[in-house]
Amino acid sequence: MKANLSTSVRLELEELRQRLQEAEETLEAIRSGEVDALVVSGPSGEKVFTLEGAEHPYRVLVESMNEGAISLSLDGTILYCNAAFARLIGCPLDQIMGRDLVEFVPVEEREMLERLIGRGHLDAVRAELTILAAPGRELPTQVSLNPINLEEGPSIAVIVTDLSERKRHQQAEAAVRMRDEFLAIASHELRTPLTTLVLSLGAVEQDRTKGDLKQIQRSLRRAQKQAERMGHLLDRMLDVSQMAAGKLKLDLAPCDLSDVVRDIVERLSEDASNAACELRLTLSGGIVGKWDRFRLDEAFSNIISNAIKYGAGHPIDIQLQASDENAVLVVEDHGIGIAPDDLSRIFGRFERTVASKNYGGLGLGLYIARQIIEQHRGSIRAENRPCGGARFVIKVPLVSSTETILKN
Repeated sequence: MKANLSTSVRLELEELRQRLQEAEETLEAIRSGEVDALVVSGPSGEKVFTLEGAEHPYRVLVESMNEGAISLSLDGTILYCNAAFARLIGCPLDQIMGRDLVEFVPVEEREMLERLIGRGHLDAVRAELTILAAPGRELPTQVSLNPINLEEGPSIAVIVTDLSERKRHQQAEAAVRMRDEFLAIASHELRTPLTTLVLSLGAVEQDRTKGDLKQIQRSLRRAQKQAERMGHLLDRMLDVSQMAAGKLKLDLAPCDLSDVVRDIVERLSEDASNAACELRLTLSGGIVGKWDRFRLDEAFSNIISNAIKYGAGHPIDIQLQASDENAVLVVEDHGIGIAPDDLSRIFGRFERTVASKNYGGLGLGLYIARQIIEQHRGSIRAENRPCGGARFVIKVPLVSSTETILKN
């Protein structure tokens, strides 16, 4: 009896040993990719997720898709992905499955992805998401998440659509619209001084026949002013071209910003008077640094001219002082102010926050100012004043902070 029992136990142990060995071999085959399945380790142990075979119609359909397709566990682990997703991110399949999807998303977007996964196992969700691809690329994509039920339990199906081409197309369309708008504005802005110039020269000819020397001089001054205005507009367009090509160079040399601002105020005093604006200047002694005087003159002039344009009929406060390691210029007007939604875009190229028929210009002044100031390693910001009007704060580093520009 004992012998029979002992033999039975040995047989059961041998059978269990064989089954355990088979299980271990199966798990090892899965891990090595020989079997189309995935082992996911969790608090309750290892769990096996399998597909039903490469010839399964679902698998054939998914593998033939142009979009990336992913199966996720509820915690965001990639259980499966098709070849299209692997090509999209430039990574071998065996280096994708089993990893967390958030690893393929920039840090700043991971929280959003985790929220999507949290909703995706309950309902269909869709969002735009940046996917990290090799080598060091960031792809704009649209991800669609839908809950699905596999034999192993609930999971999430994810479709990843590459938006790169669509984004390029949208950017190209936006560039064409911007170009057309700029050409229309530029034509209008150049036509006005050109017409005045032609009329002034015609008046000179008429006055010459009459022998009216004083009137000839007045007509010539008007013609000169309009020619200067046209030159200024063309210079702005050239500046934008250089900035877009990254060819704007700085000629750094010691200069006193107090002199620069004082010269600007004197030069713009006639424009301010015509706009019924009083320019109130406050300077705190000599502020010396290594800057490109010509370029900073251009940037500061654009800011002050902008204040005169939109603050007509009110005083303009201009204050220059040294603060810590920066020279700080503050320009305040008491005009129409800036809509909150426009504060983030007014420094963009060709941006206009009001209709061009009410306020002329190419929409380049603030853009050029920002580019020049940032080239000096400085900063510029705009804000609304509590009592109305706008405030521009410009900071440029002093000598000790700007010497690195020369090295660069």
